[in-house]
Amino acid sequence: MPIIRALLFVLFAAPCLNAHADTSDLGAYTVHYLALNSTFLEPVIAAQYGIERGSRLGLINVAVLRDNPNGIGTPVSATLSGGKYNLLQQSTPLTFKEVREGEAIYYLAQFDFSNAETLRFTLEVQPEGQGEPHEITWTTQLYAD
Repeated sequence: MPIIRALLFVLFAAPCLNAHADTSDLGAYTVHYLALNSTFLEPVIAAQYGIERGSRLGLINVAVLRDNPNGIGTPVSATLSGGKYNLLQQSTPLTFKEVREGEAIYYLAQFDFSNAETLRFTLEVQPEGQGEPHEITWTTQLYAD
């Protein structure tokens, strides 16, 4: 589970790094999402998961958890789609791939960006095919290494 450890490190260190991590409450589910520069991943980890590293290549990691009374969420599969938008409203679709490591399930998508570019991400998340998709939107700024 090396990528989970690497991404958890970035999740907790995000305020200090060039990354944006957050959560969104979808009723019985919580969505954890993270956008970062791909160079934060060690080369061996990136290669293991087919992630291209580059100073202007970003990575989004999304995990969907079903809320449980004990406070520990259960990873669930989901359908994800979405896009990246710049300040000129130019859009680029995101293509997510599912990764399973033991009980963990998460989704990765890569995108390119310009240095200091303000980006808006809009995702449609549908946990386990339940009901209508939920929209998650956030804005962040990434910097090239």
